[in-house]
Amino acid sequence: MIIPRRAIGLALFALAGLTPAAAQSLEGIKRPEGEPKPVGYLPKGSIDYRLLVGPPPAAESILDQVDMAISRRFQADVPADRWAAADLDSKSVYPRFAEAFGKPIDRAHSPRLIHLLNRAMRDAADPVWNGKESFQRPRPYQRYQLVRRCGRTPIPAPESEPRGGSSYPSGHSVYGWATALLLAEVAPARAPAILERGRDYALSRVICGYHFPSDTDASRVIAAAVLTRLNADPAFLADLKAARDEYGVAATPAAEAPPVAARKPVEAQAE
Repeated sequence: MIIPRRAIGLALFALAGLTPAAAQSLEGIKRPEGEPKPVGYLPKGSIDYRLLVGPPPAAESILDQVDMAISRRFQADVPADRWAAADLDSKSVYPRFAEAFGKPIDRAHSPRLIHLLNRAMRDAADPVWNGKESFQRPRPYQRYQLVRRCGRTPIPAPESEPRGGSSYPSGHSVYGWATALLLAEVAPARAPAILERGRDYALSRVICGYHFPSDTDASRVIAAAVLTRLNADPAFLADLKAARDEYGVAATPAAEAPPVAARKPVEAQAE
């Protein structure tokens, strides 16, 4: 049975212990009452996830077993401070990049950047939610007993026969990677730290028990494709220039930022 996308989304929010509004608060705050929802730069359907990522590893395949092993290891071996950081990552996106960016990412300090990010995140969300609806991969907590999970207690029992889910690709991870890539364009001198924060943000989803490593790796690919497409859009480029001017940095080619493809996938962190 194919579950409608809206049902998957609402179930995701409920399982996270969040309301839809809170779960979608990328800024860490609620959208001001009466403010219209951001609209992406690209037409709906511009990014076809099927051209970017294949299906998730088949259940019980070798790759799936690797996913399970890494997921279990991070559940068992993560120190308290890293768990606390992962839990904070689950609650917002932009504020979690402020240290790497070198400036607060909020409406008071960076209104043009917030405008740019909010529109770009709409474009990043579209292919990921289409992929979730299509693949319906069960999440880690549906498949084995977690030690802990971000944002929700008590820990749920695994399902005897997991069916359906929204694990692949990872929504939070695509937001994290898209944010990292975009911030690296705004502040290229800080790109190494920003991209490392993006990698770490994606890893938090594995630590939290919400995703397998391959879920977050797929999101990295999708985020890179979205940002590549956005860099050919005149409206995006105009807003990007405004955000750079706001940051106080002269326009710098995005090519100077380290390519995401060159960074180690999540699996490498368990070596």
